[in-house]
Amino acid sequence: MKSVIQKMVRLAHLRLPEEELDRFSKKAAHIVEYIEMLKELDTSKIEPTSHAIEVCNAFREDVVNKFANPEKIMEIAPSHEQNLFTVPKVIE
Repeated sequence: MKSVIQKMVRLAHLRLPEEELDRFSKKAAHIVEYIEMLKELDTSKIEPTSHAIEVCNAFREDVVNKFANPEKIMEIAPSHEQNLFTVPKVIE
């Protein structure tokens, strides 16, 4: 496990003291042990999911609403012409 951590540190261009390398190696070993324990569970009767909790779609119909007072917005706009905002040119 230590060699894997050393390789990741090298690939990430990091410097870790030896005691940090040992600490991360032990933590990674514990994680791998836990994953191996989970592999032993019988999940054959559990339906696969993409989320831990049920997620419902939040889409709604796109409804156009007229703003009651467009003049009010134009009053606070930095720059406008008729009922349109004017902005600086960004593409040549």
